[in-house]
Amino acid sequence: MHLSGFLLALLSAASLISAAPVKNRASDIDQELPDGLPYPSPSELALVEQHAHGTLPNTSPPPVVSNKGITNLRLIAFNELFEVAFFNELVTNITENVEGYRFSDPDDKNLVVASLEAILAQEELHAIRANNALSHFHVNPIEPCQYFFPVKDFDSALTLASKFTDVVLGTLQDTIERFALGHDYDLAREIAAIIANKGEQQGWFRMQQGKIPSELPFTTTGDLNFAFTAVQRFVYPGSCPNINEIPLRTFETLEILTSLGPKSQNITFSFQDWTNETSKLWMTYINQQNLPIVEHLDIVSHSGNTIVATALFPYDDHELNGLTISAVTRKEGPFGDANDVAKWTLAGPGLIIIN
Repeated sequence: MHLSGFLLALLSAASLISAAPVKNRASDIDQELPDGLPYPSPSELALVEQHAHGTLPNTSPPPVVSNKGITNLRLIAFNELFEVAFFNELVTNITENVEGYRFSDPDDKNLVVASLEAILAQEELHAIRANNALSHFHVNPIEPCQYFFPVKDFDSALTLASKFTDVVLGTLQDTIERFALGHDYDLAREIAAIIANKGEQQGWFRMQQGKIPSELPFTTTGDLNFAFTAVQRFVYPGSCPNINEIPLRTFETLEILTSLGPKSQNITFSFQDWTNETSKLWMTYINQQNLPIVEHLDIVSHSGNTIVATALFPYDDHELNGLTISAVTRKEGPFGDANDVAKWTLAGPGLIIIN
């Protein structure tokens, strides 16, 4: 596996990079996760805990769990395995002095590597804990896929890490609520601890990019289905052994084509529509903890099943800082929350980050 420069629709030209594929190291086909994951030996686990500066919880999961709880754990494991693959490649590229990942100051490099090795090990523990919980409930653990990442150097890797961490922070909010609705109260506290850990990571990613560490007073919420779709943008099709066991939806790709700044403006985007009901589509935005915003969608072109359209991004009226999740919906709204948006989504998520 290598960190390659593919331009994913998930991470549009407006908000990430556009680069030719870059082959950094190792073969995509022979990709392996570090430290024996997803099933490390006791000695491997002890080493992971040492690097993570902490241990797996030594408390047992509750004796029973709801169906919502099982779906949560599957999605968490699916996402954490992806993050393990990403941070493992990033650490390797830096330590092997791959072009684009070299540091002129050895002290800077040592601090970055130490920070990322801790983050990698912490993500390993998150993945192990979720899969251990699934096994505890006599459910198949989630197996890793083969991944690729749209980055070419350290800076673009940090941009990507910051973006998917934003998505995870919103998704784990949804996870806690679903645990609560399923009466899986014993699992909610542990997720809150992971949210705090992700927040610490995000602050470091942002400071490395010259940004203030805290993005928003109330981070943007999300939905499990958006995260499930987003992670698949980094996966080689057909490479996930048991993705079919995760009962979540995968939406059509939404690609944002306009560079965005802190102002209201019309944006152009493309997506696939197999229904040919373009008169019944809208652009919907999810930002912070506010009610979703719905804007009229204007079709620019329609070639086969590919649609190019425009809609207003109403930054000024709603202070749309931080992460905004955009989605083409089959309903005009009003929507009560992100879960309501996901029920009516055709294409998404389009990820926009401002500040």
